[in-house]
Amino acid sequence: MPSCNLSTAPLAGSRFAVLVSRFSPLHAGLERRIYDLASNYDGVILVLASRPDPADGIGLDSLTGLSARNRYRYLREAFNDDPAISPKKLIWSDTETSADAPAWIKQLKDVVRSAIDPASVAAKPTFTVVTDIRDVDRALRNAWDGDDHWSVGEFVDGSDELQRTICAAPHNRAYWPVINHTFRREFTTIVLVVGSASVGKTTMVTRLSKLFDAPIAVEYAREFEEARNVDDDELTAFDYQRLILSKFAQNEQALASDANHGIVFLDTDAMVTKTYVERYLPPEEAARLDSTFDMVIRQERPDLVLVIPPVTEYVDDGFRAMQWASDRYRFHETLMKVLNESPYADRVVMLDDRTFAERDAHAIRVIGEKTGFEPRPVR
Repeated sequence: MPSCNLSTAPLAGSRFAVLVSRFSPLHAGLERRIYDLASNYDGVILVLASRPDPADGIGLDSLTGLSARNRYRYLREAFNDDPAISPKKLIWSDTETSADAPAWIKQLKDVVRSAIDPASVAAKPTFTVVTDIRDVDRALRNAWDGDDHWSVGEFVDGSDELQRTICAAPHNRAYWPVINHTFRREFTTIVLVVGSASVGKTTMVTRLSKLFDAPIAVEYAREFEEARNVDDDELTAFDYQRLILSKFAQNEQALASDANHGIVFLDTDAMVTKTYVERYLPPEEAARLDSTFDMVIRQERPDLVLVIPPVTEYVDDGFRAMQWASDRYRFHETLMKVLNESPYADRVVMLDDRTFAERDAHAIRVIGEKTGFEPRPVR
């Protein structure tokens, strides 16, 4: 059956189950409850109940740890191949379930009915609502006592508490097996490797990904320039904008990979691209990219940034702009300025070892110390 994230056929029938949760994240126990409901009812409506996202749509919800926008996307993706399950979203405040329960419950009913075929709605089906949010359960039981068409099912005890526990320790690998696959990208440890050209970034990221059995996103600039027949010193602000967004999309693919077991390795990101822009574009051209850089850098959220300084020889690989070889030390200084001005300055570790072997060993050691991940066992 083809999957569809954004449009699903309305549910039809006479008996429906409704599950109200924060889905932060969707976990194995909640999934089992959903499929149990799907086996016993004509359809299941999943209502993601959430506080409003911050105005910029980027910050994390202070209670759940994840934005409602992303949770809703992941929820749709998780059930996009099951026609009996329909995800919906209801934005609410903490006071609405008690201070203005009738208005909030009307919104809930409207959201639920929007998932049902009009003919089924006209036939006045029955709805059984279950939730793992204590205040919601209490408000519904007080409002629907004696209602012939709406009833409250058994409370999903412990689910909301588990979600809060997972969000409080997002990189605790003990919870990894219970987190739904589509939500795991939010709980993945991201190791970013940056530096000037010809310092061994791609070599290091490739080796680390193999040692840790982890997905990798290699440097994208070379692929971008070759596909568009443009050299380093020919890039315009428009080229850089496309490069920024394409590299971000590539990094996102690594996070969503089936090979993601909790850690991914990224070779460069928007902060490196910003360094190139500051070094090589005229100031008036560079300023046009400020908002794009701000948006993407805040979205990237690396947990560890490994910096390789220019301590190795600049190698002519037939692609690099050799005229930039003498600028690599100033490039490194600008990169450090960009990193120190970013939200991730406290996550930067300098790999200033003299040999590749020492640098690789340093990287493996600091990854273990900072993230708890170790390479695959040798036996």
